[in-house]
Amino acid sequence: MNKQNMFSALRVIGAITVGALGTLALSSATTTQNSTLKVGIVNLKACFEGSKLGKQEQGRFEEIKKQLESTIEAKEKELNEMAPKFSDEYLDTLSPEAEAELKGKYQRLAQELSQQQNQYYNMLNQANYQIVQTVSESVAESAKKVAAAKGLDLTINEDVCFFHNPSLDISKEVIAEMNAQFDAKAKTDASKPVEKK
Repeated sequence: MNKQNMFSALRVIGAITVGALGTLALSSATTTQNSTLKVGIVNLKACFEGSKLGKQEQGRFEEIKKQLESTIEAKEKELNEMAPKFSDEYLDTLSPEAEAELKGKYQRLAQELSQQQNQYYNMLNQANYQIVQTVSESVAESAKKVAAAKGLDLTINEDVCFFHNPSLDISKEVIAEMNAQFDAKAKTDASKPVEKK
């Protein structure tokens, strides 16, 4: 799982959101013909990469990835160390029972490795989904506050726009709001007493 996959997931979420918001905006625009629709554009990728929360979550993802990779690498190393034992010269020195035992052990290790790799990908996908959801929720909440402060009617993910005037971009303000929320939460969490077990 890499950043590209994370951003693909973000784009899908953005496309779904924009479809719903676009429909809402069009109906709103037609009902208020005398007013101008005020729109803000948010670059979700920039919010993910530039916010403290996004950086924290990316770091958490990389840590999970490293832990899982080390487990897989250990199993691969064990399997690779057994591979030379399958040369004809070595197998000829073994009794049929010892040869069958060696092959059985190798097969079990290969199966364990395969299972661990499947678990690895499932865990990374799950972690990625949770991270994308957490950051997307923070972006949405922050975009809502920025939109209210700027008097905007609608905020749209930049990924679903073919073109927009750069003056509509509110990503920096959204990142600033995300960072303010992150700092406030960190301050609140730090002031809470630690429970003893």
